[in-house]
Amino acid sequence: MAHLQSSLKMVEDVIRLKQSVYISGDGLQVTFQTQVIAMQADQFVLMNHIRPQFITAFMASRAFSVQVGMVRFQADHILSDGEHIIFPLRKDSVIEETRQSERFYFNADERVIVEILNPFDNETKISKSVMDMSATGLSLRTTFDSQLFQPDTYLGNLRILVDGELYKKGAGRIVYRRKLMDVSGHLRHQVGIKFES
Repeated sequence: MAHLQSSLKMVEDVIRLKQSVYISGDGLQVTFQTQVIAMQADQFVLMNHIRPQFITAFMASRAFSVQVGMVRFQADHILSDGEHIIFPLRKDSVIEETRQSERFYFNADERVIVEILNPFDNETKISKSVMDMSATGLSLRTTFDSQLFQPDTYLGNLRILVDGELYKKGAGRIVYRRKLMDVSGHLRHQVGIKFES
């Protein structure tokens, strides 16, 4: 229960800062960006950004999760008040995150960019907004499906820029790609890259 209580303190910060969280269900291969708008001891109230064409498959899920920063909450069902998603909390709702280092989350207007030299032609530079980053990797958002973003693709030349200034450069490997629907209803891909030395 103490772990749940400490995790809920983090959720209070997410609400105050109006940061995004991510909800998913095992019945659908899409993760939805949303926000926690209220929290009580036994539930979160989330904005419902799930588009009508996904609701049936999403609600048929047998397991749901909400990713809030470094912590994932789980539930075997969710509810609705007709407008919002009600995510129930129990003492065993918290799944500890396995990432080894703290992640920092960025909004699109924060100008944190990763430049990738396309390893297939070694000429084309691709720039993408960074969603989050830690000492061990980052995730980016892209609007197109590409062979470049297939899991296990080696990226030998990455440059991370913050406000146009070089922050870090090196190599990395794609570890995952998943569909992500943002709060505007745009379907994108979130791509995870692990840094390699």
